[in-house]
Amino acid sequence: MLVFGYFLDDIPKAYKGVAYNIHKLTGLTIFVLMILRAFWAWINPKPKLPATDPSWQRLGARIVHLLLYVVVIAMPLAGWIGSSAAGKPPRMGDVQLQLPITQSKALTEVAFDMHYMLAITIIVLVSLHALAAFYHYFIEKDNILQRMLP
Repeated sequence: MLVFGYFLDDIPKAYKGVAYNIHKLTGLTIFVLMILRAFWAWINPKPKLPATDPSWQRLGARIVHLLLYVVVIAMPLAGWIGSSAAGKPPRMGDVQLQLPITQSKALTEVAFDMHYMLAITIIVLVSLHALAAFYHYFIEKDNILQRMLP
């Protein structure tokens, strides 16, 4: 979605409306799935991190995981608010998924600025997460990475 969203402006005009709607509907799908995933994580706690890891690493891992949940839920919500405030909500056939907010140029700008900032935040957090996993696998040679795999 990050890559698709980045290149939305480069799509030919004839396909732009469809492409934006696909982006919006996919974002709403991610929103719903992340709500379900957060609920699943809440009722099925993750295994404790090894006590041999420094406390700052354990705290950092928990903070990054929590922030990932928050931003991946907030990003599609910001996009949905922005689309609704712009009067261009996602559509499923003839059904518009409009939020109960009035059209507002100011709200549209704020929501899409937030949408953009959350995209940058996701990129940073996913990069940190991947670097930490590779650090544990290649440097520490522990089983942290393997615990994430099925």
